[in-house]
Amino acid sequence: MGTKTRLGRIRYINVLPIYYALDKGLVANGFQVVAGTPAELNRQLYQGRLDVSAISSYEYGRHWEDYLLLPRLSISTRGDVGSVLFFSRLPFHRLSGKEVLLSAGSATSAALVKIILAELYGARPLYRVGPVTDRFTDGCYGLLAIGDEALRLKARGCYPYFLDLGRAWHELTGLPFVFGVWAAREDYFEQHPEAVYFAHQTLLAAKALGLNSLTEICRQAAAAVPLPQEELLAYFHRLNYELDAGQQEGLEAFFGYLYKFGEFPELPQLQFVDSR
Repeated sequence: MGTKTRLGRIRYINVLPIYYALDKGLVANGFQVVAGTPAELNRQLYQGRLDVSAISSYEYGRHWEDYLLLPRLSISTRGDVGSVLFFSRLPFHRLSGKEVLLSAGSATSAALVKIILAELYGARPLYRVGPVTDRFTDGCYGLLAIGDEALRLKARGCYPYFLDLGRAWHELTGLPFVFGVWAAREDYFEQHPEAVYFAHQTLLAAKALGLNSLTEICRQAAAAVPLPQEELLAYFHRLNYELDAGQQEGLEAFFGYLYKFGEFPELPQLQFVDSR
């Protein structure tokens, strides 16, 4: 196939069901795998330093004309997600005008917490983006944490109020929430369609094997996140890796809010690599 496809991989345990089989060599791996946070992968795919990648839903919406979605692949949930959490010193409706720290790791989660606090609690805090630590800085009243850092902070149980953004979205809309998608650069697909088809089919095969290996995946995840095996297993069962009609509806609803809030100049469209 010539030059290897550059494949982006999120550096959190939530994608282990997709990448476990690749790591173990259970499916063909003809990729150059690049790991990073969602924000890092977003930037690298947009800049053309990756060809196919997991990216945040926000990134797809921001640059949708440059990307094609890979069918049947997402990181989503209907209700609790467990690893996208907002912690607060105050009840959420009292956060207007208070400083809130947003993790720099995910544009999707940062946008979602703004929607949730405004729509469900009528709160409009003062947002800033920065590194997340295990404690609030002086003058900071709220903290958005994602991925492994959110799981670790929740395990400490030291914050008086916390909100699971997956559950909050479901309360607001009744829909699933799609945190991340897999996409190919459209120009890469035009030049190398067979490489994209191969990547898509490989990821689907890896997902099927991974979802049948959750016990072993939990043992691997425990090295990164200090949670009991049963809690990790429950966490993976809450996540959904499909991109079905309901999830697409949830994704379009998210884009609708972002358009309403002035984040996007137009409503993004869902464009897919055609299935074979």
